[in-house]
Amino acid sequence: MYDGGDWMGKPSKFKIPGLILCGFLLSIMEPIVLLISGRDIASALWPMANRSLDITFFLRDWHIELFAFTLFIIPFGFFRSLSATKLEKNLSWIIMGFTFGLILIYFLLNYAYLKDAFVLLPTCLGIILLYSCLIAFEVANYSISEIKFRLSHLGNLASVLVAIWLISPGVSSMAGLLPTPPELDLQEGRYVISTQSYEYPMPEEVAKIQGDYEEGVIFSVYITTPLNVEHKIPLAIILHGFANPFFESYKDWVEELSSRGMAVAFIQYPSDVMPPGYDSYTLVEKDGMSNHPFHVPRVVAIEAAIEHLNATLPDNVDRDHVLVGGHSLGAGYAMIVLDRILDLDWGQESVFVSLEAPYARPSQEDLEIDLSNLPDKFLAHVAISEDDMSVNDCFGVHHHEKLGHGSLLIEVPSDRYGFPRLVATHYLQASETHDTLADWGFYRRVANQAEWLVAGALGNVEMESNAKSNLIDSDDFRYMGKWSDGTDVLQLRTYSDPLNSSQYGHCSNWVGP
Repeated sequence: MYDGGDWMGKPSKFKIPGLILCGFLLSIMEPIVLLISGRDIASALWPMANRSLDITFFLRDWHIELFAFTLFIIPFGFFRSLSATKLEKNLSWIIMGFTFGLILIYFLLNYAYLKDAFVLLPTCLGIILLYSCLIAFEVANYSISEIKFRLSHLGNLASVLVAIWLISPGVSSMAGLLPTPPELDLQEGRYVISTQSYEYPMPEEVAKIQGDYEEGVIFSVYITTPLNVEHKIPLAIILHGFANPFFESYKDWVEELSSRGMAVAFIQYPSDVMPPGYDSYTLVEKDGMSNHPFHVPRVVAIEAAIEHLNATLPDNVDRDHVLVGGHSLGAGYAMIVLDRILDLDWGQESVFVSLEAPYARPSQEDLEIDLSNLPDKFLAHVAISEDDMSVNDCFGVHHHEKLGHGSLLIEVPSDRYGFPRLVATHYLQASETHDTLADWGFYRRVANQAEWLVAGALGNVEMESNAKSNLIDSDDFRYMGKWSDGTDVLQLRTYSDPLNSSQYGHCSNWVGP
């Protein structure tokens, strides 16, 4: 009779731990190499975060097939363990270690970014781990009545329990038993669009202090316009977040605006700069501002980009009707851009400001902004995400206060009721994370912002009034649809005076970091 108490035969006592360790080290090799090369922990994990996103969208699309595959592969693994070869067992130990490494990375990413949004990712890891356990432990040959309470057996049991723990929360999602989120019936823009990039001359004082992180980036202004439009069209200026100057990450935002009749300028600015004092200052974050010395050269670059933009815009662009928007750090700099274009006498008729998951604007005295000459037709959305782990909500609260009358603070909530889960993170506005929640919580607003500005440029009073009604606080504005079982999706939370609210009153005295 097979000795069920010995799952692993009689190999060297170092062989199996060595195989597991080998797999574990392989799984974390990339972030280790990036850390050694000088990246911080967030940058080292970022490539794996991007891959996790791609895998998650794939698993969402194929969740029923994944469920069927699981129903097949687990029994197959059980019976295969009866006759698994030595090579299969060794590979299973390596895969087990590799999976444990990925599980560790998943929990780090989940804490920092994911916030339980990717329910099928740990489920998939659990399936791989369980299959590896079945083969490596020769479970089909194991007799419970002959169990020996040894440390190795407890480790085997713990591995199986971890696999089951990872799989269990995702079973109902895989099987399609949970309600699905509502699809937004958003009419597509009426225009075909075209994008051209125009490199702008980087000021010498900025170029000489740039680091090598963005070495391959040709800093440009991307101008997207609707084709075959002869009448005047409003202008939008969009700024990206920290260390993400890539047009593709904001392409959906740009195209949503331009396809509805706007010229959109996406400005790339350098994040990786090393001005004097960059390594010796003490960070202070207060009143929606920060004292980063990096602000100064970045603003110099942005000003150069605006000057280049002014000389490059098509003749039919109406600078009297302007949207200024930004994401994260770009939202803070959008406040600077707003100040600069008002000085250029742009936005004389109507201005919309869209600050998404905003970080700080500069606190340097010579970078203070003056918004006293905003036009009467002024609206602003300052949007924060419930599960934003990257920036503090108080930055947005203070930006809202600075913008004053016409500004609305919006909190996009997370709703984990069904599948896929709707989790509002810092990256809601990025094209890579464009999902149902982004449609309802962001792109719906973007479409209405464009309609309002286009109507103003055309002088269509009725259209302008209707568009404005979709941009101000109301039941319809806050509505986020219903899950497939009829349950309301959690609505947007809006604040006209957040500093005097119970939710954000603490921001009046908040100091970071």
